[in-house]
Amino acid sequence: MVKKWLFGSPSKGSSPPVSRTDSIRSTFSAWTTTSTMPADTEEPTSSDDVALSIHPLSTKDGLIAKITPPEAPSKSIDHVPCDIVLVIDVSGSMGCNAPVPANPGEKTENYGLSVLDLVKHAARTILETMDETDRLGIITFASKAKVVQKLMPMNKKNKTLAEKNINGMRPIDATNLWHGLLEGIKLFKEGGEVNTGRVPAIMVLTDGMPNHMCPVQGYVPKLRGMEQLPASVHTFGFGYSLRSGLLKSIAEIGGGNYSFIPDAGMIGTVFVHAVANLQATYAINATLRLTFPAVIDLEETTGDSVDKQEVLTLPDEKDEPKQLSISLGNLQFGQSRDIYLRIKASEGSILEKSSVIASLEYSRMTSALYRKTTEQSLSNPTTLPESEIAYHLSRSQICSYLSSIIPLREDGEHEALGDISPQKIETLEALIKDLPAQKFPNDPKNKSLIEDLSGDQPKGQISLALKNPEYYTKWGVHYLPSLLNAHTRQICNTFKDPGPLQYGVDSPLFITCRDRLDNAFDNLPAPTPSNHMVATHRGRIKMSSYNTSSGVCFIASTPVCLASGRKVPIKTIRRGVAVQTPSGPRRVVAVLKTPVHREIMCRVGDLVVTPWHPVSMDSGKSWVFPADVALRPVRYTGCIYSVLLQPDRDPMTFPACI
Repeated sequence: MVKKWLFGSPSKGSSPPVSRTDSIRSTFSAWTTTSTMPADTEEPTSSDDVALSIHPLSTKDGLIAKITPPEAPSKSIDHVPCDIVLVIDVSGSMGCNAPVPANPGEKTENYGLSVLDLVKHAARTILETMDETDRLGIITFASKAKVVQKLMPMNKKNKTLAEKNINGMRPIDATNLWHGLLEGIKLFKEGGEVNTGRVPAIMVLTDGMPNHMCPVQGYVPKLRGMEQLPASVHTFGFGYSLRSGLLKSIAEIGGGNYSFIPDAGMIGTVFVHAVANLQATYAINATLRLTFPAVIDLEETTGDSVDKQEVLTLPDEKDEPKQLSISLGNLQFGQSRDIYLRIKASEGSILEKSSVIASLEYSRMTSALYRKTTEQSLSNPTTLPESEIAYHLSRSQICSYLSSIIPLREDGEHEALGDISPQKIETLEALIKDLPAQKFPNDPKNKSLIEDLSGDQPKGQISLALKNPEYYTKWGVHYLPSLLNAHTRQICNTFKDPGPLQYGVDSPLFITCRDRLDNAFDNLPAPTPSNHMVATHRGRIKMSSYNTSSGVCFIASTPVCLASGRKVPIKTIRRGVAVQTPSGPRRVVAVLKTPVHREIMCRVGDLVVTPWHPVSMDSGKSWVFPADVALRPVRYTGCIYSVLLQPDRDPMTFPACI
């Protein structure tokens, strides 16, 4: 990660590359040389350049710094090339059974697959979507770490070798996470394997607590002592016996993301989203720095994190201005980063005469650094819509509250509270009541935050995790840090939560990569069960059972309402037909027909649907999963159908009326 960088003179056009040497030699002269720009205007940008703007609030108590990458690459590509090193736990517990989560009224089905079997399938999914422009490395760790495969281009020959290496992984003994991390970092450092034009990432998956050769001074101090890491570090925790606080801290110091995988049913969607975000990366090592007068203070509002930096004073500059640096990590095409900062002014200071300079520095996966700079007077309030301002304020308030549930220890490791006090619940209730998003209940983004906090099940997971002590102890302590990461980094990390699902919706590349990975996970040949002797299901293994985000299907006789008002069976629908949605008619782009045998379905009234396809029974006002409201599960043999409608920014044009 780029942890330290100096402030250079602002550009007034597109951002040229800045060499690392030039960056170090640059001075702090920008405070006096940058010209003032009108409110809400941005520097001229090319089609492939990031936009940077500062938005002071009319309340004069805060501002929003907005970083907006381009929607898509200037040239059409399947995905952004990646260097991915998988660091996989092969301790003994990874050989435990990984049954499919049960649907209502059903017994858990055990195909004989272990946790490691599913991880290997996820690794093959990543491999399937790679080509010769990508590289893959593999590290395994138990009591010792082992380099299974160095970073290699994924041409046809090497992909065959990589698949053999993946299949050869076997569970062994203890959990030496530290050595696994070190070996993953070494793969990038050996042979100058950095700045290759590919997105560098280390993906660490474990199902337990490290119990062998942990660094005495702590993971964070050791990693921080390495200065600049050659790749972002992303951590994944499977199951409930985790040190999630540690995994979150490692991801923070590594500029990556932490994701929680509660059970086998979520392993597919978590890996799919993680890799799709990497394949849609616009820039890496992004850092935002704000320079402002000494008479005011700017404060971050999303709570404590390992990579949070203190405000500095610039003693060699006129009037000794202050400076705040914020590490942003990777930026994705089509997804903005919006940082709400609180303004505190010294008593008697005149805020209207103050300006803030924002400078963004980032890498496009090469040795060159790019810089974007803008200045904004605090006397010019933003013209952002009130709903957008409310959304970012609400998101920051939720992050701040969640951060208080997992405070930082002195060694830099997050540690969840042992229990949730009545005072914390009172604070939660006040947060829900006073959330700025409550003023815009019909705005999709604001609504999603309200649903994360207190929506009807299966939404409202924050309240569910905190108000039930059993839930909090079992899964809340792991889930809440993962959700916090999604909201602070503004990334979509699974199909499940309403809030994170709002991220990436304006990124065609992310959506394409996610769909391709999703299909690969479901359609690749199922792994050979390691625990076949204890299997309770002897039939064909359907990998979609371990990736429940894709189960969006109806039986052949399901009636669909056409734009004319007439109802016809879904099996008769063809491309180009106009169907009714809550927001009016939309045309069908494609129909997917899938033969199934004894598929588990849910009966909701007269409707028979897959368990995790959201349905609404009140014209789109609220949504539920059939698995949570079904009268009973049923077995279905025949064809199930999925309908893809023409794209639209209004989410209420996605569902068809039945």
